[in-house]
Amino acid sequence: MKIIFATGIFPPDIGGPATYVEKLANQLLQKGFEVKVITFSNTKTKKNYDFPVIRISNKYPKGIKHFIYFLELLKMAKSTDIIYAQNQTSAGFPSILVSKLLKKRLILKVVGDAAWESYANRVSEFDNIEIFQEKKYDFFTELIRKTRSFVAKNADTIITPSQYLKNIVKGWGVPKQNIQVIYNALEQLPEPHVSKEEIKKKIRVEGDIILSIGRLAPWKGFSALIDIFPELLKENPDFKLIIVGEGEEKKKLELQVEKLGLKDNVKLIGKISHQDIPLYFKAADIFMLNSGYEGLPHVVLEAIQLGVPVVISNKGGNPELIKDSFNGFLIEYNNKEQIKNKLLKLWQDRNLQKRFVENSKEKLKEFNWENLVNKTIKILTNK
Repeated sequence: MKIIFATGIFPPDIGGPATYVEKLANQLLQKGFEVKVITFSNTKTKKNYDFPVIRISNKYPKGIKHFIYFLELLKMAKSTDIIYAQNQTSAGFPSILVSKLLKKRLILKVVGDAAWESYANRVSEFDNIEIFQEKKYDFFTELIRKTRSFVAKNADTIITPSQYLKNIVKGWGVPKQNIQVIYNALEQLPEPHVSKEEIKKKIRVEGDIILSIGRLAPWKGFSALIDIFPELLKENPDFKLIIVGEGEEKKKLELQVEKLGLKDNVKLIGKISHQDIPLYFKAADIFMLNSGYEGLPHVVLEAIQLGVPVVISNKGGNPELIKDSFNGFLIEYNNKEQIKNKLLKLWQDRNLQKRFVENSKEKLKEFNWENLVNKTIKILTNK
C-alpha cells in the first residue's frame, strides 16, 4: 500500500506533528508500506530518509506556497493509494482537492480546531473553544471555519488523539462513525543519571521548582500562574516558576514578571532542545498546566513518565489523562485560588506526590507506539 503524509512541519522543524510523521512513516515503511512525505519547510537537513521528502519553502507568499504544495501533491498522489493529511488547512485543503480530483482516499488527523486557534491568536479577549462552536464571528474566522469543516466532512476517516476532540469534530457535521480515536504514543524519555541538585546546577536554577511547558499563547494561562506567584512566595520563599516555550505572549509575560518584581523567581527560558527536556522535568517538584484548551497534552504524559506530580486544568482532553485526586489534581482554568491551594497542598505532602506518580504508571501503558501503529494500519487498510 502506498501512502503520502501531507504535513505542515517535518524534522528538523520541532513540534508534535513533525515527530509523529517521522516516526510513523518509518514504522509503516518497516511494515511494507511505500511512504512519501510533503511538507512546508525552510530548514535544510543533512539527514537522509528511506522515503522521499518534498519540502515546499515557507519563503513563498501565502497562497503561492499553498498552490505549489497542491501541484506537487497532485503529481505525487497519482501513484498512491492514500493521502494522510496532518491538519485541516495548510495541508488539509490541498489534500482534499487532490483526493477529489484523483479519487484517492483521504485520512485526516485533527489535533485541534484550526478556526478557533486562528481567532484566539488575533483577539485580546476570546471565547473558549466550546462557546466558539456555537457562535458566529468575523469574515476571516468564518472563512477558516468553513474551510476546516469542508475538509473534515469530505475526509474518508478522521483520526483524533482524544474523545474530547472526537466530540468537537462531530459538532462540525462529521458522522460519528467516520471519527476514530487513537491516543498518541509516548517516547521513553532518557532518565538523567545524576542527582537533582547536579541537574539544577547544570540548568542554573535553584529552589523548589514549579515547571510549566507550552506555547506562549493566550489560552495557555501562564499569566494567571505569574499573578499568584507573590502569594505562593509568602508560603515558601524558595519557590521558582520555570516556563519553557516560545510564542506571541512572551513580551507581555516578561513585562508582567517585571511589574510584579518577580525576576528572581519566575524565569521564561524560551525554547529548549528536546534532549534537555528531561533535565527540567527531573529538576521540577511539580508540573503545572493551566490551559484553557488541550486536545491531549503530550507534555503531561512526559511529566508523569519522569515522575513529576501534576496539577492541570480540567479542560479539553486533560481529564482523559488525570483523574482528580487519584493521579493528579484537576483545577478550573484560570481559577487562581484553586491553582494556589492545589499547588501548596501538593508541595506540602510528599506522600501525596508519590501516590500521584505511582497511580499514573498504569495510565501510561495506553500510550505506546505498538498500539498507535496497529490501530493506524487497521484504518489505512480498512480492516
